[in-house]
Amino acid sequence: MKAAFFRVLDVTVLPHIGDNEEMIAVTEPQVWTIIGVMVAALAAILTIVTQSFNRTMNARFEAVSTKLDAKFEAMDARLDGLRTEMVLRFEQVDDRFAQVDERFAQVDRRLERLETRVGDLDRDMQSVVKRVFPPE
Repeated sequence: MKAAFFRVLDVTVLPHIGDNEEMIAVTEPQVWTIIGVMVAALAAILTIVTQSFNRTMNARFEAVSTKLDAKFEAMDARLDGLRTEMVLRFEQVDDRFAQVDERFAQVDRRLERLETRVGDLDRDMQSVVKRVFPPE
């Protein structure tokens, strides 16, 4: 498999020795310069891709954060509305309890008067019974 790769590489990229074209002679400093330029280009491309990825991710996070903030604000508004409605309802219930308490106070006063009248009636009946049926 290695041989096939090198064969394809040799056929497509490198000139054949049998051709009348000459090979370019490259010195060692030139090779190191080419390697340095390639490494710098690779580092630059890597930096550009990384920065682009970071900016894209930050933009996505900002979009999600904005949507979440909007949702939370909407929920806060709904909860505030519910809280206001609950407070009003509880105030109505408190007012109703106050009315019921007042009604119970009226009923208590009427029962006390009734007890007093029944007590007076009992005393009167005992005196009538003593007169009608004298003790023997």
